[in-house]
Amino acid sequence: MGFSQVQKAESRQRVLDTAARQIREHGLEALGVADCMRSAGLTHGAFYGHFSSRDALIVAALEQAMTRGEARVMSRAADAAEHSKTPFEAIADAYLHPAHADNPGTGCALCALAGDAVHATADVKALYTTHLRRLADQLTQAAGSGGETLGLGVAATIVGAITLARAVDDHELALSILTAAHALVMTQDGNEPVANGGAC
Repeated sequence: MGFSQVQKAESRQRVLDTAARQIREHGLEALGVADCMRSAGLTHGAFYGHFSSRDALIVAALEQAMTRGEARVMSRAADAAEHSKTPFEAIADAYLHPAHADNPGTGCALCALAGDAVHATADVKALYTTHLRRLADQLTQAAGSGGETLGLGVAATIVGAITLARAVDDHELALSILTAAHALVMTQDGNEPVANGGAC
């Protein structure tokens, strides 16, 4: 890959990173191409050298955000034993942590776009559906039992909890929502707790 191609790839990645963050922070409708390009350090005119349309940018940015979210869940599950946790517990702890609720721009896109997806394009809805199913599958595997119904139920609970915690204007209520959801989903963990592991 030549130097100019490397630069182009790096520029495209900056636009994707910026768009993914802005979409999760402000929603699909709020994403403006000019502002996104400016925030990425590029000119508005450079946009079509990277994407065919605003919709194409949205789909690519969401794909990236959701794929990275999946990778984070897998990483939490893989590292669970190091923190004396079951894989399911490690996922629940990280997902329902107040820091996740407080930082939508770097959090799970399924939570950030729960409302937007209802009115989104068919491509966005398909992407949302695919990644929701993948999260449910990850949760089912981490729980060690229960099948697809368990994974879907836990996914609905944790995505809903983050969405509600962000929506209310009462910090204590938001924390209570996260705590209650955590207690509820942990009743579905089919794994034995890890004994004498590393520090949490």
